[in-house]
Amino acid sequence: MARRNIYFKEKTEREVLELVQIELQNGATHGEINFSSVVNELVNIGLMVKKHQGEGNSFDQEGFNRDLMRKVSGSREGISIMMAMLSEMYLHSRGENGNENLEELLDRNLSGMSAAEDRAESKHFLEDE
Repeated sequence: MARRNIYFKEKTEREVLELVQIELQNGATHGEINFSSVVNELVNIGLMVKKHQGEGNSFDQEGFNRDLMRKVSGSREGISIMMAMLSEMYLHSRGENGNENLEELLDRNLSGMSAAEDRAESKHFLEDE
């Protein structure tokens, strides 16, 4: 990861620190969220917006949504693969090599991941009336 020394306006720094504090209050650890990780995420979003803005002032919403969905679905699939590998390693370390144990553990873990996504969605988005 490249390291750059940059300067922020005080207002920008304050807003980033507020985002960090919100995430920490929502249960994130300092290892999961910090000033650098939030700025990195914001820069990535800004670059996606800039890429889809083109030369004029118009914004390519469809292209932006397509890129966003591609990144999110790729992340979710990668997490599912890692979860499957870790579940299998966990069962092997306990000496439980049966396929039914693996299927049960994966089902429980993937259901937990879906439930966490649903909780996050209800926390961050308004429901339609």
